[in-house]
Amino acid sequence: MRVIKQDFYAVKHTALVIHAPFSGKVLAQSESTNPLVSNQLLGLGVELDVSNYQLYAPFSGTLLSVNQGGLEFIFKSKQGVKLLVLIALKDDFGPMTGFKQHIRLGEQYSAGQLIASFDFRKQQHPVRASILLLEPERLNKVLDKCYYQAKRVTAGNDILFKLTKRINHD
Repeated sequence: MRVIKQDFYAVKHTALVIHAPFSGKVLAQSESTNPLVSNQLLGLGVELDVSNYQLYAPFSGTLLSVNQGGLEFIFKSKQGVKLLVLIALKDDFGPMTGFKQHIRLGEQYSAGQLIASFDFRKQQHPVRASILLLEPERLNKVLDKCYYQAKRVTAGNDILFKLTKRINHD
C-alpha cells in the first residue's frame, strides 16, 4: 500500500474514510522529526502540526490503547484497520499537562466523537502528531492506496485519508 497526496474526491472503490483526529497543517510523513515515523518503521501516514487541544475519533471503532501518559493512541475500525496517533512534544519543556481521556479502553465510539482533551498552551514549540496506519503489510492484501489531499484539516469534520480497495483482475 502507498500513501499518495492527490485529489481524492474522484477516488472510486473507497474502503474506509479516516477523518482528521486533530486540526492542523498536513505534512508528509518524511517531515517527522521522529526517525521511526519518517522512515516508515511504525506504519504509513502523515504528520500534522497540531492547532487544537482535542483529539477526535478518526472513524467508528474501538479504542485499543492509550500509552505514554496520553501521547500515544491506537484505534481499531470496525473493518479491522488499526490507526496510531502519536503526539510528539519537546522533552526539554516538561511533561504535558491537562490530559483528560473521555473514552475508556475497549469502549466503542463513533466517528468524530471526542476521545481526549489536552492543554498544549505551555508547550513552547509546535506540537506534532503522527497519524499512521499500522500493519501496512497486512493491509496491503486488501487495500491498494491511501490518499490524502488537504493542506489543513479540521478535527472531526475533514477527511484526512481515503483508503481504496484492492481490485484483483484475475
